[in-house]
Amino acid sequence: MTRHPITVLEDGTRVYAGGRRYKPKPPEERAYRVRKPATPGAVRYNGSWFLPLALLPDGIRPIIETRPDTDAYDHMPKPCRCAVCRRPAAERWRRKWRRDHGLQP
Repeated sequence: MTRHPITVLEDGTRVYAGGRRYKPKPPEERAYRVRKPATPGAVRYNGSWFLPLALLPDGIRPIIETRPDTDAYDHMPKPCRCAVCRRPAAERWRRKWRRDHGLQP
């Protein structure tokens, strides 16, 4: 497949292979704004522009602290009221601790 050359004139007018000409409008004459950020790594998703996380400073980047459900096993014999012990999945690890220690489930 061969591509037809596009010639760009000095004033910014593009001349296509079929002879058609297109001159882009300046931003102040446009009916719709250009919403694309000036950052070269910007990505468009569902009509919105996003910046990759690598370009954001660490203070703005949301970093969520996660703890595995297996921590509920270590918090036995008396489970505390921490976020891990309050999860529904923690019951499985409490039952496992009771079985491992020969207690009633």
